[in-house]
Amino acid sequence: MRIAVPADADRRLPSDIWALFAVRLVVSAGSFVGPFLAMMLTMKMGYDEARAGVFMSVVSVMAALGLVVGGKLGDMYDRPRILRALQATTACAYVVCGVIGFNAATPFVIAFAMGTLNGTWPIINALVADVAPPDRRKEAFSLIYWGNNIGFSIGPLIAGMLFNTAPRALFLGNALVLFAAAAIVTVFVKGTPLRAGEPGQELGKGHDRLAERSSIVAVFKSNPVLTLYTAGAVLTAFVYNQHTFALPIFLKDALGRDVGPKAFGAVMMTNGLTVVALTAAVVFLSKRLRSLTAVALASVFYAVGFGAYWFVGGIPLALGATVVWTIGEILGSTNGNAFVAEHAPPAFRSRVNSVVSFAYIAGNALAPLVAGPIARSFGSAAVWPFVAACALVSAVYMFGVDRLGTGARNRRP
Repeated sequence: MRIAVPADADRRLPSDIWALFAVRLVVSAGSFVGPFLAMMLTMKMGYDEARAGVFMSVVSVMAALGLVVGGKLGDMYDRPRILRALQATTACAYVVCGVIGFNAATPFVIAFAMGTLNGTWPIINALVADVAPPDRRKEAFSLIYWGNNIGFSIGPLIAGMLFNTAPRALFLGNALVLFAAAAIVTVFVKGTPLRAGEPGQELGKGHDRLAERSSIVAVFKSNPVLTLYTAGAVLTAFVYNQHTFALPIFLKDALGRDVGPKAFGAVMMTNGLTVVALTAAVVFLSKRLRSLTAVALASVFYAVGFGAYWFVGGIPLALGATVVWTIGEILGSTNGNAFVAEHAPPAFRSRVNSVVSFAYIAGNALAPLVAGPIARSFGSAAVWPFVAACALVSAVYMFGVDRLGTGARNRRP
């Protein structure tokens, strides 16, 4: 199959962007542990759904701590250096898991690894905003996102095949790709030094100067639209994260323990391939939309796609539903990152990204806490109508925040 690179992802983008594209591709292609963690807990370590949900929330807390630490370090020190250090640390943790296998300590080592790995995401986003021209940030973020999903279209399928035959290879393979990513960062990602009063921020109105002499709290207080977006991201993440917890459990229940892991791998491959095939078209069609309008529209696609799982009786409909919510993922990811880049002062880019990511982690933590008891009490299929309703609420909220921001801009003298 011939894969077309998104039209806007051309050679005018800085070389650092292409290196970060390679990093996301490599890391996603070897992302064996995270997507299969719920199945590891329930099928390899004897956890029931409710206990697995609690532990997944613990993992989310560790991920949130990683975001805070990574964001702070990314603003204090050289961003490429911190990025590769966190990647190498995560790789070492997965090597430990591969050596000790599935025992009582393994989930806690995985939780630590999730924390250090999540610390890299705000730094990557800050690096993209650092080096991409302001008028091409949406294109740069779409390229990074595209690379992430090229890899992700391959990784879960391989992991699904290894899950029952060579489960320790999941840890060792994940470690190998993280060491490779750290090497790419070392050689090719140079970043740019922070400059006081850097131009090109859409904030204007003195927000950059405010950020450089005050705190992250003052940055958010000075931009209520950014604050409201961050709060709303909790609900958006609650909906989206059901594909990592409720979906694998649902497929196991609907299709059986033997078919479930392979079906989940196929669903995740479909997710990645849909991104590869449709990102260029979705980015082009939504290019004229305001960032928050596109984010709100993403939640509409989540409502339809996740809600459709209620009707799933076999793999074909599951794959079709996945295509629908993946379109929402494309809209939400590219436009959400662009919105944050537009509103994050240069000296606080890593920390603003870490706060926004923290909101997503909070939603991720709530996802299994709510879905686990629902699945245990009413069956895993009962999760989907509730998730669809939450997605519609998220859409209305983001549309409202967008209108508030538009009104505020129109009132400026």
